[in-house]
Amino acid sequence: MSDDTPTVEIPHVSMHELRQRGELPATREGLAIELAMRVGDMLASSGASANDTVVMMRRICQAYGLSRAQLDVTYTVIMASYYPGEGMPPFTAIRSVSPVLPNLSKVYAVNDLVNQIFNGLSIGRAMKRFDKIRKSAPPYPAWLAALAVGGISMSVQLFYTTSPKILILALLTGILVNRFVYLLAKLRMPTLFQQLFGGWLIVAIAAGFTWLNAHPKFEFFGYVSPTTIAVGCIFQLVVGARFVAGIQDAIDGFYVTASARVFEVVVMTAGLVVGLVTGLDLVRSLGVSVYISSEAPMVGSVPAQLAGATLTAALWAVSYFANRRTILLTAFVTALGFGAYWLVLQVDVSRVVANFAGPMLAALVATIMIRRFWQIPAFGVINAMGIPFVPGLTLYLGLIQLVGSTIDAPDPAKGAATLGMAASIALAIAAGASLGVFFGRPVSDKLILIPAPWQQKRWKTPVQTPARGKLAHLVEPVGPTNDGVTGSVGSSESPHVP
Repeated sequence: MSDDTPTVEIPHVSMHELRQRGELPATREGLAIELAMRVGDMLASSGASANDTVVMMRRICQAYGLSRAQLDVTYTVIMASYYPGEGMPPFTAIRSVSPVLPNLSKVYAVNDLVNQIFNGLSIGRAMKRFDKIRKSAPPYPAWLAALAVGGISMSVQLFYTTSPKILILALLTGILVNRFVYLLAKLRMPTLFQQLFGGWLIVAIAAGFTWLNAHPKFEFFGYVSPTTIAVGCIFQLVVGARFVAGIQDAIDGFYVTASARVFEVVVMTAGLVVGLVTGLDLVRSLGVSVYISSEAPMVGSVPAQLAGATLTAALWAVSYFANRRTILLTAFVTALGFGAYWLVLQVDVSRVVANFAGPMLAALVATIMIRRFWQIPAFGVINAMGIPFVPGLTLYLGLIQLVGSTIDAPDPAKGAATLGMAASIALAIAAGASLGVFFGRPVSDKLILIPAPWQQKRWKTPVQTPARGKLAHLVEPVGPTNDGVTGSVGSSESPHVP
C-alpha cells in the first residue's frame, strides 16, 4: 500500500564521524539537543505523531538538564532552542526530517534508549548507542517485507471467501501491484502518478480475469470474481495509516503537521481515484470487457473475517519491519477491535458507528498496554490496527457506480452516496483511534507510576528516581575520548540494540 511505498534513504552520518570532523556542538547542551533532534527525526520520518515525537525529544532534554528547551515538529522540519541564561547566547538548531525506510524495530530500540537516558545513561554512551541503532540492519530480509505487503491482498479475501485458489491468485496479484509501485518509486515518480498508474494496473488485472472467465479453455481456474481481486489490490494503495496519523496530529494541536499529512492523503487518494476512473474509461473505449459488479460481494463467516482482519494488520506490521512483540500485540488489539466492531453491528447501527467503536477500543487497549509495559511503537500498532477497517471496497464500488461498468449503467447519485459513506467510515476510523489514544494516555500515565519489579532489575538507577533534570551523570569530560566520541563512549559497556 502507499503507506509502505519505499523511499530513498539518505546516508546517515554518525555522531562519531561528525565529532571527528569537528561538526558537533562543543557544549553538553548542544550535544543533548543534537541527540534529541536525531531521535525526533527517526520517529517523525517513521510515521510517529508530532506529539509523540516532541514528548520523546523533551524526555531526552529533561534528562540532561534542559527543562527549558523549546521543541517543535512540523511535517518536514524539527526545531529546538535552548537559552542557558547568565548572558550566554541561546542555542538554536533546525533539522530536516529525512525520509527513511520504515523500520519499527529501530523505533522500538530508540524508545528503549530514551528510557535508559531518562534513568541516568550518560550522553556519550547514548550517542554511541543511537549510532548503533541507526545503522543496524532490519530484523529480517527486505523480500519478506515485500511479500507481506503483497499478502495483504490475500488476507483481505478472507472477508469474502476461503477458497485456496482465490487466495493464491490474490497473493500473486498483490505481489505484482506492490512490485509495480516499487518500480515507479525507484524511478522517482511523484506519488500522485504512482497511485494513478497503480489504479490502471488494477483495472487491467480485473479485465484479465474477466477475459479468463469468458474462455472455456481456462475453465480449470473456475470463476474468479474480478471485483474481489481488484478490491484486494486496492488495499495496497488506499492510504489509511497516514490519515489516522493526520487526525491524531490535529487532535493534539499540531495543525501544520496535520494539514500536511491530510493533504498528502487527499492527493494520494485522488491519484488512485483518477487512475481507476480513467482506467475503466480506457478499457471501455478499447472494447475490453470488465465484468465488475456495482454491488458489494457477500461477506464470509465471522471467524474468517476475524482471521482476515488480524492477518491483514499483522502483515502490515511485518512490512514495516516490526519485531515479534509488536506483531503479536498488533494482532491481539486488531482481533479485539474487530470483535467490538462486529458486536456493535449486531445492535443494528450504521457501519460508521461500528467503524468508530472498534478502532477506539483497540487504540485504548494498545495505548494502555504499550505505555505501561513496553517500548513498542504505539503509532505502528494503532496504524496497523486501522488497516483492516479501511473502506477499500466501499470506495471501489462507489467509483463503479459513478462511472458504470459493462454490466451496470452509471448511477451518479448512488455512486456519490457510496463515496460519501467511504469518507464517513474513514473519518470514523481515524476519530475512533484518536479518541482511544486520548482516553488511554491518562490511564497509562497513572499506571506508569506503579513500579514494575522487572524494571527495577533492568536498570541500575531505580525507576522511581529518574534523572529529572539533574546533571550528575554529565560530569564526564566533553572532549573526544580514545575512540573519538564524547563522554564515556570509550567504556567497555556494549550497546543494547534489540
